[in-house]
Amino acid sequence: MKNISFVLLFIGFSFFANASNLNVGTSTYNDTDKTISFTISWDYSWRLATGPSNWDAVWIFIKRQNCNVGSTNQVWAHQLLSTNSVDHTTSIASGTNLLTVDATSDGVGVFIRRSDLTTATGNIGTHTIVLKLNTTANNTNPVISSSATDNFKVMGFEMVYVPQGSYYLGDGRGTNTTNFSANGQSSSALLIDASIQATGLGASPNYTSNVAYGCPNSLPNTYPIGFNGFYTMKYELTTAAYVDFLNTLNYDQQDAKFNKMNNSSYHPNNSGSYLSGGEKGSINIPAGGVGIYNTKPATFTFNTTYARYSACNYLVWQDLAAYLDWAGLRPMSEFEFEKACRGNNAGTPNAPIANEYPWGNILITNAGNPNNRGGINESAQNLGSQGLCFLDYNSDSWLPARGGATTTATSNRSQAGATYYGILEMGGNVWEQCVGGGSAYDYSSFREDIHGDGSISNLGLANVTGWPPIGGSGSGTIIRGGSGLGGSCCNTNYIQVSNRNFVAGNTENGGGTNQGNGYGGRGVRTMSY
Repeated sequence: MKNISFVLLFIGFSFFANASNLNVGTSTYNDTDKTISFTISWDYSWRLATGPSNWDAVWIFIKRQNCNVGSTNQVWAHQLLSTNSVDHTTSIASGTNLLTVDATSDGVGVFIRRSDLTTATGNIGTHTIVLKLNTTANNTNPVISSSATDNFKVMGFEMVYVPQGSYYLGDGRGTNTTNFSANGQSSSALLIDASIQATGLGASPNYTSNVAYGCPNSLPNTYPIGFNGFYTMKYELTTAAYVDFLNTLNYDQQDAKFNKMNNSSYHPNNSGSYLSGGEKGSINIPAGGVGIYNTKPATFTFNTTYARYSACNYLVWQDLAAYLDWAGLRPMSEFEFEKACRGNNAGTPNAPIANEYPWGNILITNAGNPNNRGGINESAQNLGSQGLCFLDYNSDSWLPARGGATTTATSNRSQAGATYYGILEMGGNVWEQCVGGGSAYDYSSFREDIHGDGSISNLGLANVTGWPPIGGSGSGTIIRGGSGLGGSCCNTNYIQVSNRNFVAGNTENGGGTNQGNGYGGRGVRTMSY
C-alpha cells in the first residue's frame, strides 16, 4: 500500500471575488520523523486588517489506515497531530512564504492561513506543508496498528474566521414573537457583549419574548452565543466531502445509516442509490463497489459531472452531526448563525435591519436555473443582481448549486449573497441545521469548546457529549437560512437572518421516512487569537 491523499475542491468566492480552487496534493509519510508532507494552494485568499478584520483559512485533518497483508484492522482511524504550532512548517520553492499553521489544543487538525497581519488578498500559490504527528497517541478509536507503509488521507476544506466581538441578536421587528428579543420584548434586538459572554445568557426570558421559544434550562457561559471567535466552513458541506466520509466507515456503520433511514431492505452489499440528488445525480454504490456482509465496507461514488461540486442534500441532523464529529468540527448554534451574518465592524456591532437577509439588506433575487449545470463553472443566471440566492424555481431540479455559483470577480456582498464576513449560501440553497430553538430537549450542555474527535459510534453516529442526539420537533435543533428545494422552502421569509419560524424544530431533519429535501449544513470550530 502507499500513502494517498484526497483532493477536495470547494469552488466559490473569496471575499466577493472569483471562484476559489483548493488543491491538496499527494501526501508523503516520513516514519522516522513522524511527519506527513503535502502541497496546498488555493485562489482568492484574504486577510483584512480593518472592517470585518478577518481572514480565510483551510482546515486540515488526516485519516490513517493500516493495510498490511493479514491485518484484521484495516479501518480508517483519525490521526492526531502535534498540539504545538512550532512543530508544523510551511515553505515555498520560490517567492514569499505566505502561510502559517495554527495547531489546535486537541490535535484533531490544524488551520493553515495567511501569516501577514496586514491587509492582503490574492491567490495562494503552491506551498509545502509538513505536519508533525502526535507520537504519544497516534490514533483515536478505532485503534489501528501503525506501520511505516500505512495509507493516509489528507482532508481539507476552506474556512472563514468570525472574530471575537459583540453583535446584535434579533432584528428588532415585532411581527414574529418567536424572534430573539431584549428583556422579553419582541420589538427589541439584544446586544451580545463581553458581559453576557462572561455570565452566560441564562434563562429563556432573557433572550426571547416567551419561555417556550428558548432552551428549557439556563444557557451558561460555555454555550456558544457567538461572542467568542470561531471558524465556519465557507461553503455548505458538499456531496464529494460526504462521499469521502462514507468511504472511511466500516460495514456496520454504513449499514446502520441505511436502517436509520427506515430502509432495512437496503444494505451496503447491494448496489443502488443512497441519497438522491435529482438531475444532479445521487450518492451511489456502483456494481463494483458493493460490500461484503459484516466484513468489507461498500465503496460509494457519485455522478462526477453533476454531484461533485454541489452542496450535499437530504442530510438529516444525525448525518450532519456524524460528519462534523468525524471531521473534528461541531455544529453551529443559531446565535453563531446570526453573528456570522450580521457581524461587527472593527469593534462596532452592525445595527440590525428589520427583515434583513444574510447579505445585509432586504433585497432578494432568485438566482434562477444554473448555467453550466453541475460543472465546476456552474453559475447563476442572474449574476450581478442584488440580494442573489438560489430559491425554489418550482420546476428546477438542478439544485442545490455549487458553493459560490452566485459570484463573479466584481461581485459586491449583496450580488454574491454573502454574509458580512464573506461566508456563502447562508441564505437559500440548503437549510443550515443549528443547535437551538424552543425545545423540550435541554441543549444547555452543548459547549463551544467541545468539538468532534474524529471518531464516531459503531452505529455511524456522533458521540460527543452535549450534542443533540436526534433532529426533528423539540430536539434542540433548528433550521435556519431557507432552502432552494422542497415545497414551501421558496418562502423568502425563512431566509431572513432572524427568522425562527421553525423554533419548535422540524420533522424533516429527524430521519426515517420523513427525510426532507433541501437539508444540509456546515460546521464550525471555536478558535481564539
